[in-house]
Amino acid sequence: MRKKRNHTSIKEVLIHNILLPLTFVVTVLLIILPFMGYDLMAIASNVSEKPITFIQNTFAAELEDEIEEAPDFERKAKDQEKEIYRLTKVVEEQKSELAQYKTETEKLKQEIEQDLKDREEREQKQQNLATMYEGMTPSKSAAIIEKLTLNEAALLLDKMGSTEQAAILGKMNSAVAADITIALRDLDKAEQPEVAAMQERLTLLMNAIERKDSSIAVEDLAKQISEMEEKKAAGILEAMSGDKEEKKVGIGILSALDESKRTLILAEMDESVSSNYVAELAN
Repeated sequence: MRKKRNHTSIKEVLIHNILLPLTFVVTVLLIILPFMGYDLMAIASNVSEKPITFIQNTFAAELEDEIEEAPDFERKAKDQEKEIYRLTKVVEEQKSELAQYKTETEKLKQEIEQDLKDREEREQKQQNLATMYEGMTPSKSAAIIEKLTLNEAALLLDKMGSTEQAAILGKMNSAVAADITIALRDLDKAEQPEVAAMQERLTLLMNAIERKDSSIAVEDLAKQISEMEEKKAAGILEAMSGDKEEKKVGIGILSALDESKRTLILAEMDESVSSNYVAELAN
């Protein structure tokens, strides 16, 4: 009869061939080594402490690296703070410049609007005068307009219709009518006909002062100056400050102006000229 074959599992092989012999060897060593002078407790303690020491050394090295890198982090942080401060300052300066630009733009806008308003008012006054003269007989209108300067007469006639212009010019002295006709033609070429008219009036006043028989009131000039833009009026009075006699007239005009208008005109002048006028007015 054939015998049955015994089958041995892997588990049994491991236990019988490896674990049992290894356990036996370890047991024998534990018994023999103390007799041979080995301190098993010290050896066990040393073996157990090595992983802990390794871990401690590793963390200590990392900590030292972090400590060494700390100054760099602080320096970078300070640099970033400085950069943030600089950028913040730049933004604040730009905001300030923008606010200033906005203020200046608004001021310029108001000046332009006021300039347009003043121009419209002057043109309306001239139109009203022209309408009034159109309501007169041509001979009466001609007699009055002949006493005006060429530019003043041209500005006034320019606001009238061509029929009224022809009727009034026909009643004037032929030489005067010819000069006014030329002035009318040149109005389109003049950049500032109103200023030219004012300068003509001032020239007449200068001549009258030299003759000592002026029939032109300084108040009339002050009125015309008050109706002009401050910048233009300041330019005329600045030009007058260069001559002694004309400067006296300029002082008279400024004295006749109301305080608010005088202040605005002086503010548009060169500082040296305005301070000179102020000193003369104080005397």
